[in-house]
Formats: sequence, structure tokens, C-alpha cells
Amino acid sequence: MKRMLLAATVALMLGVATGEFLTRDAPFRRWIARVAHRGELETLVGRRGIYDTDLERAWQAEVFAGGGDPQEIERSIADQQKRALLPRLIVQARLDAAAAGQPILPAALAHEMDVLRWQFRNEKAWAAILQSVGLNLRGLRREAATNLRDRQWIEAQIASRIQPNEAECRRYFDAHRRSFQEPLRFRASHLFLAAPDGYPAEVIATKRTLSDALSRRLANGESFPALVAEFSEDDATNKRGGDLGYFAEERMLPAVFQAAQKLSPGEISVPVRSRLGFHIIRLTELRPARALSFEEARPEISARLENQQRASAVADLIAARE
Repeated sequence: MKRMLLAATVALMLGVATGEFLTRDAPFRRWIARVAHRGELETLVGRRGIYDTDLERAWQAEVFAGGGDPQEIERSIADQQKRALLPRLIVQARLDAAAAGQPILPAALAHEMDVLRWQFRNEKAWAAILQSVGLNLRGLRREAATNLRDRQWIEAQIASRIQPNEAECRRYFDAHRRSFQEPLRFRASHLFLAAPDGYPAEVIATKRTLSDALSRRLANGESFPALVAEFSEDDATNKRGGDLGYFAEERMLPAVFQAAQKLSPGEISVPVRSRLGFHIIRLTELRPARALSFEEARPEISARLENQQRASAVADLIAARE
């Protein structure tokens, strides 16, 4: 009893969170959890305890990541989802312990934090989301560092297993030739007037009238790049003559792609309406669909195989730690 009281006193002196590493005794851990307001102890993984608050925070993070609101989920469903998370937290705790000694660069950690921050529109939204999941910047930095160590440790463990060789790449190419096709692509420029669906009818009518007038000026020989620079409302392209670069059907607005299909290089379309507004299209070049050679497809093949092998290697690594 004296020994347990001494351990409790030391834990309180060092900070209750630190105290969880002093013993594996479950009753003592539950007492520590009550003092620290961490909820019930769910399980022990080595010397680390997983508590109700850990489940709650992991669950909220997962709901937010899926675009949901934890407040809108019924309690019974939330409880089921939290229970389903526990095995993953156990594996995560084992992984964290294995990767604890993995060195990380300060610049890499700073980049991790920047990536997280850039997902929110301003500091107020950033602070609100941290508060909602019970984190401050110091705690988030600690978790980001742990995550970075975990990823680096995993990559070090599986590095030798995820590099496909030439024979594997060729077998994959032979078995999936039809998936290595370069589709029909166009290169075109556009003069764009914004009038998206939902705009007031009078605004759309004004933009339609202006696009028709600009189309007539182009037909009379005025410079396409000059009119783009003066009138186009696409800020991403109007400084380069409206150039959209090369695009395939799946990466372009249907109305723009269909208009390009009707043109020969050098021709200019009449105004066409998309869901975003009015476009006047000038076709620059077209590249017919064709099959890729093995050499052209090699980088994509390597990436596909590497991803497959990485997933398999990570699954094996996790299974070995369960």
C-alpha cells in the first residue's frame, strides 16, 4: 500500500499523464484516469493505457475527416463506431511504441503542421477545430510527430518489399495493356465570361450579349489574345492568352470538350454555355488516342505495383503486431 501511495504521489508531482508509465496495475491506472479526467481505462498496451477520452477523440477525428458532425450522430451509433475503433487504437499504440526511437527532422514536422493548418480558411476556424477535438497546438504537434515517426518506421521496415523489378512491370503491362491508353486530347484557349447556374437572369443575359459581341469582333479579325487579356474572367489563363493546356474528356467541362471536337486547329468557336458561364474556344492542337509503349507506361506501372505492394506489406506488418 505504501508503495502504491508513493507511486501515486510521484505521478502527481510529475503530472498525472506521466504517471501512467509507472505501473501496469489496472486498478491504479483506473484511479489515475479518474484523477486526470480521462474516463474509463479500456485496455493496456504494454505500459500505455487507452482510455475513453482516447476513443472519443479518435472517433471525432474520423467523423470530421469524413465531413460529418459528431453532434448529429445518434449516441447508440456513435458508441458502436467507437467500439469498432478500439482494435485500431491498440494496433496504433503498438506501432507508436515500435517507432518511438525513430528520428525526425524539424523541417519535416514543420511541414506536417503547415499541411494541417492549410486545410482551414483562417486562424479562427483552425482554433475552433482544435478545441472541438480537445487539442492545443502543443498536443497536435506531439501527435503529428508521432504520426511522422510511425510512417518513417513503416517505410524503413517495408522498403525492400515495395520496389517492383523489371520483370514484374512487364508482366503487369502485358496483362493490362488496355488500361495504358492515351485518350484523345486537345489543346485550346478560351475567352471566358462567368455566368454560373444560379446567377440572376439579367446578369446571364448581359454576359450572353457581351460574348456574342466579342465573337463578332473575332470574326472581323481582332486578336484573340488581346480580347482574352481585356475581357476574359478566368484569372488562371487570361495572362497567357486563355491557354487551357492539353486536356482529355474526363478533365474538361463537357460543353468545352464538345466544342473543341467540332473545330480544326486554328478555328474559333461561337460562344458556348457551360455550367460556369460562356466560353469562346480556339483550338490549338489535337492529339489522337493511342496505345502507350511499355517505356511510356513504366512510371505508372511502377507506381501501381508499389502501391499494391506497400498495402500488402503494411497489412502484414500490422498483423504481426496484433
